[in-house]
Amino acid sequence: MPDIFAYTDYRKFLAQAWNERKAADRRFSHRAIAARAGFASSAFFGRILSGEANLTPSAALRLAEIFRLGRAETRYFEHLVLFDQARSQEERALFLDRIVAWRRGKAPQIEADQVEFCENWWVVVVRELLDLIESDGNPKLLAKMLRPQATAAQVKHALEVLQRLELIEKDSSGIWRKTQAILTTGELASAAIDTFRKDTMRLAAEAIDRFGREDRSISTLTVTLSPATFERLRDRFRHLRREILDMASEDREADRVIQVNIQAFPLAIAERGGAS
Repeated sequence: MPDIFAYTDYRKFLAQAWNERKAADRRFSHRAIAARAGFASSAFFGRILSGEANLTPSAALRLAEIFRLGRAETRYFEHLVLFDQARSQEERALFLDRIVAWRRGKAPQIEADQVEFCENWWVVVVRELLDLIESDGNPKLLAKMLRPQATAAQVKHALEVLQRLELIEKDSSGIWRKTQAILTTGELASAAIDTFRKDTMRLAAEAIDRFGREDRSISTLTVTLSPATFERLRDRFRHLRREILDMASEDREADRVIQVNIQAFPLAIAERGGAS
């Protein structure tokens, strides 16, 4: 079964879960699901997957049971359904916040003794690059792919660091593989992590001149917010980061490593109630 916590769209989860169950058991058809769930038509499940029909709360619970979801998974599935079918922006914001709360901690987090790999931006990039090509560790070949281009010595050092920290390993064919598909630093605080963030901000500024508009997406927005709304914004960012990770994990035609920076910080703070 696919990991439901990797999804923000319950229809996509059901489609993938059904495909996997169907591959293992040919009797697990739309008709069989309809019969067990009490749907009036065998076509109703297909209409749910296509977005033509919605789920009632009771139908959502029946499908959760049919797809053998645990208690926590069922609660998360319910939130996905409610978020998808929310009628107002306030409702969507409420259920989105709940989804974000459920998803925190679901992605593997690096340990405190692994933050060394954040000290140099190219170490992080080399780890991701191993998803794009099957490499036995040729430093010169990998170095040419980085933008800006790294040196073979830097890439060799990156592979050594990643192996020592158990973030990559060689398979039976001698090809380097990531030990975890995705990683997050979570709430971990470290000078190395801050260094990585600063380096990627610098690279983002350089990207304006390094790449054409078709190869980059850089935009800015200046707004006024209250502390409460700013906290909601931060929750949206957390949700967006995970959604981007979902998109990346499902992309079968990736040919580049993309850095995504999401930033929000004060440019001015009003002093309330003070004399002018």
